[in-house]
Amino acid sequence: MANPFEGKTSTTGGKAGLAAFGELQTNKTYDDETLKSNPGAPLPGPVEGTTQEYLDQRNGINRPDYEAQELQKFKDIKKTSEAMDDTLETDYIDQINAKKQQIVDKMTTAFNVIDGAVNPVTNVRLITATGSAPDTGVVYQEGLETFVYATATGPVDILGVRGEIFPDILAAYHYPNLSEGNHGDGDLPLAGGEFIKVSRTGTAIGSGEYSTNNLGIGLTVYHSGDNDYSGAVGVTTSQTRLGYFYFFGGTEDSNGIGANINNVSSGAQSEISGLIDEIDTLRTNLRIRIGPPHVANSAGINTLRDSKHQDELQVWYNEAGNRTKNIADFQGGMDALTENSTTIAEYDS
Repeated sequence: MANPFEGKTSTTGGKAGLAAFGELQTNKTYDDETLKSNPGAPLPGPVEGTTQEYLDQRNGINRPDYEAQELQKFKDIKKTSEAMDDTLETDYIDQINAKKQQIVDKMTTAFNVIDGAVNPVTNVRLITATGSAPDTGVVYQEGLETFVYATATGPVDILGVRGEIFPDILAAYHYPNLSEGNHGDGDLPLAGGEFIKVSRTGTAIGSGEYSTNNLGIGLTVYHSGDNDYSGAVGVTTSQTRLGYFYFFGGTEDSNGIGANINNVSSGAQSEISGLIDEIDTLRTNLRIRIGPPHVANSAGINTLRDSKHQDELQVWYNEAGNRTKNIADFQGGMDALTENSTTIAEYDS
């Protein structure tokens, strides 16, 4: 394609146009070459010896497949993160949620005694105001609600307070374009970061390393529970709730369990409180295993996960380099200069 500014360089606009068109043309030629399956071919023949001898020697060179090596490096370290996520879910998350389910079951058994009751005695009732509900560490406090569960003579509705119990989860902060291997024109690897639940049954994404489950995904993994959602409250509370926690009145123990529950289910206060203590211990040990940002622990898995993230980024850039079209619209720029060459060439300032 001829430079439309040839012979029009007596003005500053013409000189600049000539140079700009030439630069775009050079860039396009170079970029077009990079899109070929064998850029730069054919290579020049040897100075000495026969062409066939040269080709035999060249073809005999065993070049390392650096991209394949980088991909395997990422897969190996990703597999270690995957293994740790699976262990943390099995040894801690599953056990925490099993104990939460026990709390739900005990609460449901106790509540069923007064559900729909008429004139229940005071020492079996629930508290009546959400503002007075204690933080037990196993309830979504922002979702507390009052509801009618019994009636008094009149009839008059009797209100009580309950809260939803959601499962604890592992939540990872990840970048969808990176995790899914998206390489569209507007896709940047570290754009649009978000939290996602990490699980062996978690949402599979893309067609790459996370197409079966999402173990090992993301830059950082967190424990997200009612004691601390670690920024992932929306992901945690989008899970199917395990059930309700009913806030019984009466003297509260150290975990906020009201003594009234004992009057409808003998021993329930200490049983539920004991389960909360066991959950607290599991959460503490889980966060030690995770390490930063929860606990200052250089052996935590997020230190390993950061290395995985860097390798994953390298693989993403390698794959992004396997383009099928120009990195920029060089042709469009050349067309615009051609269309407006007369106007530009007349400019002299």
